[in-house]
Amino acid sequence: MKFFLEIVTARLKSIIALGTLLLLIVALALYALFWQAPRTEALHLRRVEQQRLLTSGGGDISRIYAQGNADLATFTSLVPPRKSFARVVGEILEMAHNSGLAVSGVTYKPDPVPSGGLVDYVVSFSVIGKYAGVKSFFADIQRSKEMVVVDQFSLGGAKSTEEIVDLKLSLTVYLQAVPR
Repeated sequence: MKFFLEIVTARLKSIIALGTLLLLIVALALYALFWQAPRTEALHLRRVEQQRLLTSGGGDISRIYAQGNADLATFTSLVPPRKSFARVVGEILEMAHNSGLAVSGVTYKPDPVPSGGLVDYVVSFSVIGKYAGVKSFFADIQRSKEMVVVDQFSLGGAKSTEEIVDLKLSLTVYLQAVPR
């Protein structure tokens, strides 16, 4: 026993390091066994099920392709033709007016989208009015049936105590490049 105590006292740092490594190895093994292995097995079963669906009738490629074409046709029918640009911008400006906002400095620039037969117009303008009107205007844009994306905006006010704000807005309006 005395011999064992002399070894422990002489090599205390080495024994502590070995003990720490042993605890780390045990912890990693438990992690792999109880958390990682079941998760890996679940992911493997999910992949096998997805492959089975793809090769069986549940994942019929021709049916999936036909559904994709039908979805694309529905999407295309919802996008107005390029000649509707003035109407769409007019509706956006009317939304601003109905929200009690004054519009100024409207500019636009067409930019053809490389695929899909779409053209996008970047429309920029400023509005001024009450903050509640700006919130209402954004809600109206969100509910719009047209494909309008708010690219960027900046909101400013003359004074922090005033309710009047100035909004600079850049939108993208998507339209069909070729008529239907």
